[in-house]
Amino acid sequence: MEKAAIEAGVIPDVRNVSLSGAFERQSDLGQDRFCAVGNDEAGYQIGLLAVFGPDSKCEGLGAARRLGEDVEIVLDSEQRCGFTASFDGVSLRFPGNLPESCASYCTPRAVLDGVSFYLVGEGDAVARSTRGREIDSLCPSG
Repeated sequence: MEKAAIEAGVIPDVRNVSLSGAFERQSDLGQDRFCAVGNDEAGYQIGLLAVFGPDSKCEGLGAARRLGEDVEIVLDSEQRCGFTASFDGVSLRFPGNLPESCASYCTPRAVLDGVSFYLVGEGDAVARSTRGREIDSLCPSG
């Protein structure tokens, strides 16, 4: 069924979609953002912002490596936080139970567990325009 949906153009073939780009998710609490610059062969530089209100957020920088629908993410701008997210060509989803070290990226009452983002623009140029709160450019050029 998935193959038929891909052939019909209903869903993207994740093998032909790059992680490079800008991802967002809008909620009543704010706009979550994720960006990735790079490619599947060399890996990606990433940045993220998950918003839980005006004073509550998670924000950080790191790297990612994509293996099909699995994305190995390592945040390293605070404590090292590594986990496997899933990417279906449209959405990027973090698992619901992340290592304790991931809390170093968050203010009190904010967590990265279970956060998801949706692809809104493809390519490095779009990713580089992604802004954070304390980190001005989440995916800087170079």
